[in-house]
Amino acid sequence: MSAKTYTKADGQYFKVTNKTSGAILMYGELHESNELNTIHNVEFISEEQYEAERPKPLSETKMV
Repeated sequence: MSAKTYTKADGQYFKVTNKTSGAILMYGELHESNELNTIHNVEFISEEQYEAERPKPLSETKMV
């Protein structure tokens, strides 16, 4: 398997899924100087979908 490289020109927000199982491996955002290099499936998504689906860091969750 060969890896593919993606840049912001491909899209800004993305999710990576395992080629075999289809499990979501990560969500991310590409900036001008970033590259994503992976053998897995990459889907570029809207900012709204990214914000709705990505795991939230503890600093963004509300403590009750």
